[in-house]
Amino acid sequence: MADDSTTRSRTAGPQGPRGRPGEPGPQGHPGRPGPEGPRGKPGPQGKAGPAGKRGEAGPQGKPGVKGEAGSRGEPGARGEAGPQGKPGVNGEAGPRGEPGPPGQLPSIEQVMPWLHLIFDAWEDHRRAREAAEREAAERAAAEQEALAALHDAESGEPDDEDDDDDRREKKKKKHKDKK
Repeated sequence: MADDSTTRSRTAGPQGPRGRPGEPGPQGHPGRPGPEGPRGKPGPQGKAGPAGKRGEAGPQGKPGVKGEAGSRGEPGARGEAGPQGKPGVNGEAGPRGEPGPPGQLPSIEQVMPWLHLIFDAWEDHRRAREAAEREAAERAAAEQEALAALHDAESGEPDDEDDDDDRREKKKKKHKDKK
């Protein structure tokens, strides 16, 4: 592409005066319009226009100075009582009072049915405890007999084999001679 910049090394100066208007062309076309003429005289003063619309209301004015307070009125009737308040913290207990007169003990006819119930319950408890002890002793004796029978059965076989048949023996590791 060609370089758009000029080859002139000078800087541009101010623009010169404007030339005169051109003459009409060969086909009768008029040339460019000439400069405008001088300004005309001012015309007569016009009539006043119609009145404009009323504007918006202005801002609210500031309140005036406060007046003096009037005389105090008579007091009103007394109101109803309010709800009961919460009770306060309890104080320390007072000293213990004197013991009262001894009460009358129940008669033996009133106590006997209770005593029979208590003794019957004790007998039932004792029998149940003895039965549980007997069952535990029988179970222990049966276990002892089973162990003795098992021991006798094992003693008939040779004792060369160990009980740990499922365990493998470890291989002995060979140590290299260190020189």
